[in-house]
Amino acid sequence: MLELLKGLALAILMVPVVMAIILGLIWGLGEVFNIVSRLGHRDNRQATKGHSVR
Repeated sequence: MLELLKGLALAILMVPVVMAIILGLIWGLGEVFNIVSRLGHRDNRQATKGHSVR
């Protein structure tokens, strides 16, 4: 019975920890892709800026 309670306690403690890790990884990847996207948009603006016709 004690082993069952220990396992249950471990599961109850690990679920939020694993969820926090997964959410942190998703957030971190989102930040990385935002930085990459900003760099790509900056290059596009510089390329089109020189070719604008007025």
